[in-house]
Amino acid sequence: MEKGVYIGKLVKPVDREWYEVRNPADYREIVSKFPRLHRKDVVDAIKIAKESYEKWREYTAYERAKILFKTADILESRMQEIAKTLTMEEGKTLGESAYEVERVTSLLRYYGGLTLNSHGKTLQSSMKNSMHLTVREPIGVVGIITPWNFPFLIPGWKIAPALATGNTVVFKPASNTPTVAFELVNALYEAGLPEGVVNLVTGSGREVGDEIVTNKEIKAVSFTGSLEVGREVNSKIGNRFTRLQLELGGKNATVLTKNGDFNLAIEHVTWSVMVNTGQVCLATSRFLVPKELHDKAVNAMTESFKSLVVGNALKQPVHMGPLSSRDQYEKVLGYVEIGKDEGAKLVYGGEPIKGEDYDYGYFVKPTIFDNVTKDMRIAKEEIFGPVLAIMTYESLDEAIEIVNSTDYGLTAEIVTNNLNEAMKFSEGVEAGVVKVNRPTVELDQWVPYGGFKGSGNDVYKELGEEALDFYTKIKAVHLQY
Repeated sequence: MEKGVYIGKLVKPVDREWYEVRNPADYREIVSKFPRLHRKDVVDAIKIAKESYEKWREYTAYERAKILFKTADILESRMQEIAKTLTMEEGKTLGESAYEVERVTSLLRYYGGLTLNSHGKTLQSSMKNSMHLTVREPIGVVGIITPWNFPFLIPGWKIAPALATGNTVVFKPASNTPTVAFELVNALYEAGLPEGVVNLVTGSGREVGDEIVTNKEIKAVSFTGSLEVGREVNSKIGNRFTRLQLELGGKNATVLTKNGDFNLAIEHVTWSVMVNTGQVCLATSRFLVPKELHDKAVNAMTESFKSLVVGNALKQPVHMGPLSSRDQYEKVLGYVEIGKDEGAKLVYGGEPIKGEDYDYGYFVKPTIFDNVTKDMRIAKEEIFGPVLAIMTYESLDEAIEIVNSTDYGLTAEIVTNNLNEAMKFSEGVEAGVVKVNRPTVELDQWVPYGGFKGSGNDVYKELGEEALDFYTKIKAVHLQY
């Protein structure tokens, strides 16, 4: 049950306080225990990562790729075991957990292969008997700080390109979901990763996370979390020449037009609300419909939400699990009260689920609000739970204006069979990811990902070949022969 941390190698500190990780579907159940590290521990981990960098960067791309490929094989062989642990720790359904593990195996193979073909270009010279080369080099020690909602996938999509390009890592997972993060790091070392290349540190953001962000030996920081904390991270980087990658959430919308497939929109919105109990940066939280389709849409969404089975995924087949913590549970229910106070109409849900199988978990009914206007907090702020605001519009221009009326700009979907509408929407919305007849929660790892405005600093993309830009520096070689 006591998992330990990786500071150069696996250690279990005897002189540190250990904290318990509990199952959000039944908080009486302890999943694991981890140490609360001090700032000095993180300093030691960064020092070891710096020392290990000199050795790791000398590995060929092929040698690094072999380790990533073998890690993928190890994780694949343990997929069901890790998925069960993920569900126990975070609360999502077993299907979603298995998908998360499968995605990481795919990412490891993708970046392992990509790094073999992504080392630069050959360019023409203005001089005779001369040419230019560009080569990608690793940048050094990278700090990675990840959230609790995808505790296996998000570390995977950050760590895989970092290692593939020759960097070393100091990695802090979210405090309430470190168990599967530990399994990922453990598999990397089992696959042959040299000691000290990935260091796993657990503890508070105030102490552990702050040291990662402020330590001058960290050459880049990749952070996924809330807008508020992201702003703090950005301010602490200050005027240091430290690379920073921020992914900070969203307030995403699906827009149905009169030319769109109504049933497809209902299906997409339902899925994009219920996945991981709405605790997804890409979740749909606003559904925009033409005024003449309003009543039909409200009725259809209500019936769709009523059909969802909520519960403990380890006990029964469910569509949706609990919220991941008491804090998140109280936050979501608090936003329900805010919505009612603002004058929105509560159509369905908005209350805890009680009963024998629910009393010791953070279960809430999926929630629908109607009569929502763009100035309401439930239409502007990220709730991070299964709460949907239904809104109406009269023209596509108005719909685009409503989509753009928040501080966020991560993703947006339009459901239409009209090419002009699709292109106008794609050009007009302020979002880093635009979907046409595809759910907002979908991602492919070979496509660049990142948001505009408050959804991230949009300097470096995640995923795809573009992710390598963050983890490498480009050197130009002028060659005369």
